[in-house]
Amino acid sequence: MSKYHVQVAIAVLLISFTSCDAFCKYLKFSPIHSYCNPPNPECRLLDTEVTDEDKDDVVRAHNEYRNKVATGQESAAGGMPTAANMMEMVWDDELASIAQKHAETCTFRHDCYACRQVDRFIVGQNIYMAMSWGYPDKSYWRPMVKAFYDEIEQFDKSYIQPFVFGSYGHFTQVVWATSWRVGCGKAVFKDTKWYKTYLVCNYGPAGNMMGGEMYKEGDTCSECPSNTCCGSSCAQYGIQSDYEGLCKVIDEDNFSK
Repeated sequence: MSKYHVQVAIAVLLISFTSCDAFCKYLKFSPIHSYCNPPNPECRLLDTEVTDEDKDDVVRAHNEYRNKVATGQESAAGGMPTAANMMEMVWDDELASIAQKHAETCTFRHDCYACRQVDRFIVGQNIYMAMSWGYPDKSYWRPMVKAFYDEIEQFDKSYIQPFVFGSYGHFTQVVWATSWRVGCGKAVFKDTKWYKTYLVCNYGPAGNMMGGEMYKEGDTCSECPSNTCCGSSCAQYGIQSDYEGLCKVIDEDNFSK
């Protein structure tokens, strides 16, 4: 190879890396940030679409369980006390885009905290895998959230504050009071004999903080943060809320939590 060709090759490589760095803003958090990683060449992806209906299922399923806990209707774990500050969850496209990249690795394991970090907050994560002999013909989103929530059977209400982490981490992330944004990704692929559906959900701000507070115990919605409303009180802001136990953000652009 001539000296000229070597120089050209080096220049192309430099441009490629520079373009990659400029394009993938998340490299500042980790050189192996999930959004920046290349696709897994060994994964035969069959479906990665997350529809608007899927997004609605994810958000509603989370909020139904959160409302159940917040309003004191959950008898498991010794009877969960009512929550004073349980936020209503909304869908987050940025979290979803990063979760999607991780799902497309087709590798059933959590990525690192820095690998899913965003500018706004630290990000939590739940993962789920379903397997079937034939091509999956149903949505797994609600069964996924149910599987997360069912870990309540391993939980005890004494762990709420200070929070003690354990084998129930999916459940506690689902109902962590201050985690109010969720975004999920999906990868359906064939692995030997099995069709696998890999679902990844990222949460912000992250829950499951050791020694922290899963939620504030107290009268439902009695300690909602500013710029939120609860249940029927949201009507005065021209906002509909389907949950009497959840603090709903009024103006997302100016919400500081």
